[in-house]
Amino acid sequence: MKADRQVWHWLGPALAALVWWGLFGFLAKLGTADVNAYDMQILFTIGAVPIAAYIILRRLRMKADRQGRIIGTVIGILAGAGGIAYFAAMARGKASIVGPITALFPMVTVLLATTILKERLNKAQIAGIVLALISAALLAT
Repeated sequence: MKADRQVWHWLGPALAALVWWGLFGFLAKLGTADVNAYDMQILFTIGAVPIAAYIILRRLRMKADRQGRIIGTVIGILAGAGGIAYFAAMARGKASIVGPITALFPMVTVLLATTILKERLNKAQIAGIVLALISAALLAT
């Protein structure tokens, strides 16, 4: 029974991310009606500071080697650039289309994981990717 729980130990955080990011997308659309993408990214970053401060206070020291710190910093830069692009897209388009299209970002991860990390996909996963791409095309029309 314990092994079954370990298989699904990711589900709670994944569902929390789904809800929080869903709210993020909705609020991004509301916010970009009055705030440009650059300012929205600044406000987003300011909003993230209390979370970072809480983590710093709880952990007392960073548990990452040099490579981990570099990768983490690059992730932050990429997320910031992506945030600006996302807010700009939300300001210009419909949330009901921009949200799902930008939510296909894992396709980049899959592409890199299969080509660089040599991870393999099964037939069901490949079918899921194809259906996601078809869904994106249908949403964009």
